[in-house]
Amino acid sequence: MNKQTVNCLTLQEMMDNKMNLVLLDVRDVEKFQSGSLQSDLYETHNIPYMMMKESDELLDPKTAHLWKDKQIVTLCTSGNKAQKAAALLREKGFQAVALLGGLTAWREKQND
Repeated sequence: MNKQTVNCLTLQEMMDNKMNLVLLDVRDVEKFQSGSLQSDLYETHNIPYMMMKESDELLDPKTAHLWKDKQIVTLCTSGNKAQKAAALLREKGFQAVALLGGLTAWREKQND
């Protein structure tokens, strides 16, 4: 998968197929704590984009090792920060895509 984004339908299919995914919310901690993508199978992690951008190491060594072979899906409110975060991760050799339309699109899809 060398696309840079996934849409809500594709992400739902990836989750339904129990792909080896990491859900990474790149919003500020306060926004993350007020609610993120909920899944019974996947824990949603939080590393704010600004922290990633300002750090030499995007992830701590243990996390980097655990996520090395996983598909990382970055999340934010509208998808913009998520795309920047996914690009940073890809530069460091990770498989990362951003959720198109972000959590706003995801919540709209869930309410259909």
